Amino acid sequence: MQKLIAQYKDRPDVLFLSLNMDENPGLIAPFLTSNKLSMTVLPAFTFVTQTLKVDGIPQNWIVDSNGVIKLKGVGYDSTERWETGMKNAIDKVASSGPATASSGSGR
Repeated sequence: MQKLIAQYKDRPDVLFLSLNMDENPGLIAPFLTSNKLSMTVLPAFTFVTQTLKVDGIPQNWIVDSNGVIKLKGVGYDSTERWETGMKNAIDKVASSGPATASSGSGR
């Protein structure tokens, strides 16, 4: 994900967030520092487990500017396939233009 963040850093229409599921949010900053990661990570154990009802991690969601989930995937592949797939998905959603109220929920 760090590679994607670097590649899209000049795109104001793309934002990467990580929702951390550790019950101890104090583990986040040391992990980011020790792995030299500069990403936005939100401590979200309760939100992820109780509100989103996530049943598998990691999950990758592409959400449009109106908060509509456009694409959702579970898992990660350490080869370039994951990165390429994410880029293609981001470009697909970006090229579809701004969402409208009639575009559906995407859920």
